[in-house]
Amino acid sequence: MNNDQSNSNILDKIMGSQTQSNLSEFEPKELIANLLLMLKERDSTIVSKRFGLGGAEIETLEAIGKLHSLTRERVRQIEKDSINTLKKKKHSQLERALQLVFDTIIEHGGIISEDYLLQTVLINKSDRQENQAVKFLLNLGEQFRHLNESTEHYESWYLVGFDMKKLAAVDKKFEEILEQEKHAVTQDILFSRFRNTDYFKQHSMELNDKILKSYLNINKNIQINPFSEIGLKHWSEVNPRDVGDKAYLVLKHHKTPEHYSQITKMINDHKFDNRTAYQETVHNELIKDKRFVLVGRGIYALADWGYKKGVVADVIKEILKTMNRPLSRDEIISEVMKKRQVKRNTILVGLSNKKNFMKVGNNKYALVEEHKN
Repeated sequence: MNNDQSNSNILDKIMGSQTQSNLSEFEPKELIANLLLMLKERDSTIVSKRFGLGGAEIETLEAIGKLHSLTRERVRQIEKDSINTLKKKKHSQLERALQLVFDTIIEHGGIISEDYLLQTVLINKSDRQENQAVKFLLNLGEQFRHLNESTEHYESWYLVGFDMKKLAAVDKKFEEILEQEKHAVTQDILFSRFRNTDYFKQHSMELNDKILKSYLNINKNIQINPFSEIGLKHWSEVNPRDVGDKAYLVLKHHKTPEHYSQITKMINDHKFDNRTAYQETVHNELIKDKRFVLVGRGIYALADWGYKKGVVADVIKEILKTMNRPLSRDEIISEVMKKRQVKRNTILVGLSNKKNFMKVGNNKYALVEEHKN
């Protein structure tokens, strides 16, 4: 890291701590309630219903117009005039609040998704009324611009003068990195790969981790799974399509074979979506999906771990073929237990099949087909 980068990071930390301190005193709901008192009662009511302020439900221009015997266009004009009136008020608390939101967006690279902004400025006191108050506040600042939700981006707010080409360039690099990786990665790995790109080396002074995270939260093509892994939205390990994908993900991160009832519980605990998984459905999927191997009574492992489908006798066959020599009973039991969670007697029953196995030499076992050859 060069001196310029080091100085930039120190400045970012100082600015960040100052903003964090001010956020602890940020009370948007109370501020907006005081501002609305500056309007005529009817105008205040209309604005509250348009923006869902003070616990009011958000209503359409038409609905508000009917309630007040006004046309839709007249309601729109009252909304616009009321916002302009509040913008012109020299209200110290309003100015401080707008500056705080401005500083927050600056620290996140000049643009931030609406959800992430609300999480950031409201810290631990977020509720619907506070959320709506912040959204209304953003409409009172001349320096803020709204980015509508699209197929590419989540709803966001940016500062006047922000260059959208910058966001597009970072998005493109993130997506290229993930396409090269071909699987979901942690944020640390993704950012590490990004820092190795020529683009980052050319723009390192303006792209710290906080900004990269903010840009990442805007991009709809990149998503995060319940295990804090980041990938492209069409990947099953990021957006599992069915219960089989969910079972694969939870088992992969569990890193050990598990009973289908526990796999079902893990799926539900991780809340991939609003659908509940049921044991019968999960069990049926595990049986037919080639990614899973039955290794014990109701216990499943991933084929990726080296397990292969088959009964105990098939496992013994595979072991003898791989070892390419006769094995003692204890050696066979030890090897089978690495691949199956079964009782010792179950292995002995499989080994007693004389069509497949035979004793040779000093109480050892070999494959009948190979020994005959």
